Amino acid sequence: MHSEPLSEMLGNQYFMARNYAAAAVQLQGALEKHPTSKAIRRRLIVCHTQTGMIQKAFSLFRSLVKEDVDFIINTDPVDDDCPCQELVREGECLSPTAETSVDFYIKMGMLWLFCDLQRAVECFARAAAASPGDQAVLEISQLLTKRLKASYSSKITNH
Repeated sequence: MHSEPLSEMLGNQYFMARNYAAAAVQLQGALEKHPTSKAIRRRLIVCHTQTGMIQKAFSLFRSLVKEDVDFIINTDPVDDDCPCQELVREGECLSPTAETSVDFYIKMGMLWLFCDLQRAVECFARAAAASPGDQAVLEISQLLTKRLKASYSSKITNH
């Protein structure tokens, strides 16, 4: 655990105020000092999805999923001040025909992983289908599908 630098504290304050652009600037500075911090990367993913930096968010998301997918899956909406449940609801309120881009599916998949693995898998499957040559999207889709199957297996085994 590292001591929280000023940039991280400011970033977290902006994040709690839902000022994602200001939070992203501060958290990016904190990440440069602590590049392995999963908590900073997790918040930056959310910030980047809300400021239109989908590919930047996806790059962080991809590395974090490969490193520790459960760190995102086990996010606590209250303790971690995660706005993702509201953000996915807002995203899904958009007309389904208006938003069917690969970036939209990637964005929604990233946000859904914070609260519902099944829905995240569905979004990344759509993203992979919409962009069949994108190896990064396919890799995440396969990783999350494998993780979902493992969670089903453990539920069956434990019952």
